[in-house]
Amino acid sequence: MYIQKLKIKNLKKYNGVHEFEFNSDVNILVGDNESGKSTLLEAIEMVLNNRLYNQGLSQSISTDLFNVACVNEFLSGDRSAESLPEILIEAFFGGVEDLETENKMRGTVHSEYPNEATGVQLRICFKGDWKESYGAFLRANPDLMTLPIEFYHVEWFNFAWKPVQYYDTHFRCVSIDPTRIHPTYGRQQYIKNTLGVLGMESLSALNLSFRQLKAKFAAEPPVKSINDGLDSADEITQKDLSVIADIATSNTWERNLQLALDNVRFEHIGKGEQTQVLLMLALTNKVKDVPFLLIEEPENHLSHLNMVKLINRIEDKSTGKQLFITTHSSFVLNKLNLNKVLVLGSNNKRLDKVDPQTAKRLRRMPGFDTLRVVLSERVILAEGPSDEIVLKKIYLSKHGVLPEEHGIDIIVVRGVGFKNYLNIATEIGNEVHIVKDNDHDYQKNIADWSREYAAHENFKFFSSRRNEENSLEPALIAANSENEGQLDMFARVVLSSQTMGSYNQNQSVDEKTSFLSNWFKDSGARKVDSAMRIFESEVQIRYPDYLKKAVAFDP
Repeated sequence: MYIQKLKIKNLKKYNGVHEFEFNSDVNILVGDNESGKSTLLEAIEMVLNNRLYNQGLSQSISTDLFNVACVNEFLSGDRSAESLPEILIEAFFGGVEDLETENKMRGTVHSEYPNEATGVQLRICFKGDWKESYGAFLRANPDLMTLPIEFYHVEWFNFAWKPVQYYDTHFRCVSIDPTRIHPTYGRQQYIKNTLGVLGMESLSALNLSFRQLKAKFAAEPPVKSINDGLDSADEITQKDLSVIADIATSNTWERNLQLALDNVRFEHIGKGEQTQVLLMLALTNKVKDVPFLLIEEPENHLSHLNMVKLINRIEDKSTGKQLFITTHSSFVLNKLNLNKVLVLGSNNKRLDKVDPQTAKRLRRMPGFDTLRVVLSERVILAEGPSDEIVLKKIYLSKHGVLPEEHGIDIIVVRGVGFKNYLNIATEIGNEVHIVKDNDHDYQKNIADWSREYAAHENFKFFSSRRNEENSLEPALIAANSENEGQLDMFARVVLSSQTMGSYNQNQSVDEKTSFLSNWFKDSGARKVDSAMRIFESEVQIRYPDYLKKAVAFDP
């Protein structure tokens, strides 16, 4: 069983109805901050479990759950019972193999009526039989300024309009969020969330064992001696007064238990190790019989090697389940398969049509920062770090800020190659400028090579058309060699004082140009050092036209 489609109405960021289609196995949710990734996971947890943050929704109804725009629309209207907004979440299931389960949940009570479908829906809405009470409340509060959630309740039904029971294991999910299992809610909530990853059976066993231990408290000789001496003369009460351990309630143990690593209390170990242990506990104990697994940014606080181990564990434990995972990590995205990505934003986009060979290659080499090209609306792909530095300097000189301030991301293309980035951008549709060396043959390496992408108007290619300006440094030398004075000024910017002494031993422009060309050929490190000198210098050198055009995007 898997969620084929999800519909969300008026939940937090999502004003009106929003629809999402999913892969049956892995779904990687990416997007900028505030794009709705966490809200989407919350919606899935709500509709499958009728819970949020490990608490029943009936106890969690809050104005914060409702989209601000829909609340403001209600408050600016007549505020009648009929105009009260509702939250609706619908999960449409596919792949239901059990015929009895299919028949139980299949019906027409959903937003796509009269079509039959299999699924479950959750509403947070006005309780209809409270209409008279609400009318009286409204008359008493004509200047109502907030959503009256006291008149709301939760409805949880399948598409056959049969109420859903929480312990219906056909579609329960496990939600794992490292940020919510760190000690940020106070000690009691922290230990409750921490131990919550162990599962109900383990928690019950811990509770019973702890109560048994406390029951033995009164029998301990020191305690018995103290109790024998309490009010021995019956001056306080005629009854037996004693100190006992509280075993009457089922939750006091949460305030007294703690996890430990090597006898160090859990809250005092590093956050990275906390994240790793808690995620591993949850994956080991809670996901065995649950078909849906939700994980929020598993990379938080983890080193690279520990993140590799964790992703391998997630892959192993999610086999046969539908996985929903949010991330800001290119490694997670690449490793779990680029084709499984859903990019959230103004236009939600699935990357299932990205070239499968590209996705396969990135799974083998997951270290490349492909998420940047996925999330940026304007991208410059550059040949190397020297190109990136010089392009930033050109933009800074013209606009007074770095390109990132205007939403332009310059990405250095290394081992993965231009083609793989372009295969991704083909599906994203963002504006991409490609700054590439002609490698002594502009026709073959630029004109002919770029013809494959001629249909994509969002791609523009930039390189020197002169074959002798085969890379960045020869093009910079050519742009600054109109006369000897200009070339000398350029040399003073890009060369160290020691190297400048060797440069000055040359007499003619041709000799000085040859010196610079040969000097740049000897070491890649020299190229980066010179690019940094250009960036940091207040002297304005000349730049090749193709570089100036590359940083200019249409408004």
